[in-house]
Amino acid sequence: MQGKEEDRKPIGLFFGSFNPIHNGHVGIARYLLEKKLCAEVWFVVSPCNPFKVDRFLLPETDRFAIVSAAIRGIPGMKACDVEFSMSKPSYTVDTLRVLFDWYPGRQFALIIGGDNVPDFPKWKDYHWIEAHCSIFVYPRPGMVNSEESPSMTFIDAPLFPLSATEIREMIRKGDDISSLVPNEALSLIWKLYSK
Repeated sequence: MQGKEEDRKPIGLFFGSFNPIHNGHVGIARYLLEKKLCAEVWFVVSPCNPFKVDRFLLPETDRFAIVSAAIRGIPGMKACDVEFSMSKPSYTVDTLRVLFDWYPGRQFALIIGGDNVPDFPKWKDYHWIEAHCSIFVYPRPGMVNSEESPSMTFIDAPLFPLSATEIREMIRKGDDISSLVPNEALSLIWKLYSK
């Protein structure tokens, strides 16, 4: 019976560059799983974000390896590389359509930061996304709950104090990041970001 109940819960899709993944990302996924809002959380590693240009972006395969190491052994979490073979730039709606095609009958939910809410109406085919997915919005510094879509649920996940950009800067300075990133990925993060 429990398996059928889990099938009705959505798979949470946490899109991001994860440059690098940090404890804030994993904490949001844990929150969604512990609150039983999602059956699983998939970290969808993005090759590039159409709205961001980052000259410090590690190759997607390196970031995928870091995410895989960070969540290895955590039940309900999975690294997903579906966008690697898609045309660039990859848009969320295109990835969703692929996943709905690959996994008929499954429900998916987006996991987005509150800073994305004001720009959500600018996303490609955002009405399609709202019609086909629930959306979990996690807190971000300076976030305002503005013009929420009925498909959006603001969650009370812990607010992480630093961004991936700040963590990369700490690595460049040689600062200790061991409390900020998953221990399982720490050595790989140091190796790849210290180059």
